Amino acid sequence: MSRDSEQKISDAQTLGQTASARLGRPVDLAKEAKILEAAKNAFLESPYDRISMDALAARAGVSKVTLYAKYRSKDQLFVTAMSVGCSPIYQQAMLEVEAGKPLAETLERLGIDFIKMMLNPEISALHGVMMQALATRPELPRTFYERVVHHSTLILAEVLTIADKRGEIACDQPYMAAVQFIAMVQGEFRYKQELGVTHGVDEDELTQFVKSCVRVFLRGWGKI
Repeated sequence: MSRDSEQKISDAQTLGQTASARLGRPVDLAKEAKILEAAKNAFLESPYDRISMDALAARAGVSKVTLYAKYRSKDQLFVTAMSVGCSPIYQQAMLEVEAGKPLAETLERLGIDFIKMMLNPEISALHGVMMQALATRPELPRTFYERVVHHSTLILAEVLTIADKRGEIACDQPYMAAVQFIAMVQGEFRYKQELGVTHGVDEDELTQFVKSCVRVFLRGWGKI
């Protein structure tokens, strides 16, 4: 494994540990879920620049002190709200591979869940909010990339590293392989959704497509 790949894997582990530490006690988890749900609804209903942290605190039923203790800025809260559907998909993949589940099955499940998440109308709408905010908040997409897209890719890279160590694949560039897989499974589903060509997805079509992607991916990395 290259030094760059090892560093990226180390970054993923550090980010995961930091995220776990931030969640805190169960009561904090419930409060955080309430905050994120309120924030998500607010961002979907109003232009980004018209939403204040004070208004978000009131909507969530928490004090400003509590809100700022968890989120330093509106940008951070927005990015976290957008990542709610994404993070569990990759965290589940890590749990599965650590439990010994075959990589092919894990990738199939991840691919299907990923596409369904991307096609979720709320997720699509939040992406639209982020793009609209570009004019006044150009740093927002970069923050989203670093904290959600890049972080998720690092987790998948670690999944592939574990699979490599137990001989399921021969992957000396796990981060690049993770990027390839994520790009592959998106196919044309996301583009159709964004362009309004279609809404929703046929379950059988999605399943067959993702299974085909997994076969190609594993064949490309040398074990089938």
